[in-house]
Amino acid sequence: MNEGAEVKQGILARIRWKSGYMNPALRRIAEKVLKDPFEVKSISIKDLATQCDVSESTVTRFVREVQVPSFQHFKILIAEELSQGTGAPAQLTDRHVYEDITEEDDTTSIMSKVTARYAMTVSDTRAGLSAAALERAVMAIEEADVLAFFAMGASLLCVESALLRFMRVGKRCFFFRDLGIRQISTSTLGPKSLAIGVSNSGRTISTVDSLREARSQGATTLAITSFPDSPIIRHADISLFTPTVTGVVGTAEYHESMVSKIAQLQVIDMLYSMYAVRNFGSAIEGLERTSDVTSLTRY
Repeated sequence: MNEGAEVKQGILARIRWKSGYMNPALRRIAEKVLKDPFEVKSISIKDLATQCDVSESTVTRFVREVQVPSFQHFKILIAEELSQGTGAPAQLTDRHVYEDITEEDDTTSIMSKVTARYAMTVSDTRAGLSAAALERAVMAIEEADVLAFFAMGASLLCVESALLRFMRVGKRCFFFRDLGIRQISTSTLGPKSLAIGVSNSGRTISTVDSLREARSQGATTLAITSFPDSPIIRHADISLFTPTVTGVVGTAEYHESMVSKIAQLQVIDMLYSMYAVRNFGSAIEGLERTSDVTSLTRY
């Protein structure tokens, strides 16, 4: 692989990611494509519209929504992606240790692939996030008396960053690393609380269960995930989706990597920045006050 080679997000991953923001008609098309990509790559626009109970113009709008110029080009992209990732059992040399890196990659190839993944993730996160959903999330942060965070594994990096950001501008936050205490903490939440669950796959049991319990206590819930069809979405009042870069086959758990955490950190920085700008005076006071405290920890 050339050092300057680019890695592009697959069309199916793009559809999966964007479907969470789509209206019901467009989402039906997305679900059909993701469920039966081998059929869709050879189907006519009329037949796809009929199967999804939408008009042909709606299919055209869907194609443009996923940033493809025409339905014919859309089918070509699906066919190309399917040919690159067949449904046959993976051979040993096809197994990925990190995103699309295999034992066949050399140092130059690994450097190029990892760099391209990170650059693409930042760009795709900016392009795909819903401004309206971000605004709703910031309003929920403003109205909340406390921000309660729930995450596991590598997603803890996102939570640690969020705690630092929001506490420095005076927002009350809590997070417990002990799983038992974390689960119990949901019983202390109420209508003025905002519970934030961070899970790339959206399937982490403790995070999903925490958001469900927080919602049952009347708290507003926010999910940051990459999969619109994941269980965590069922318990989220507000959802923010980060891009996924995965193969045609394989589960979210298998493909999860540190690249997804860059998108999560980017979302947190956006939320923090929007909140701080909207509450500029108190944010500056909080930053100055906490700077006095943290200065004592440095030489």
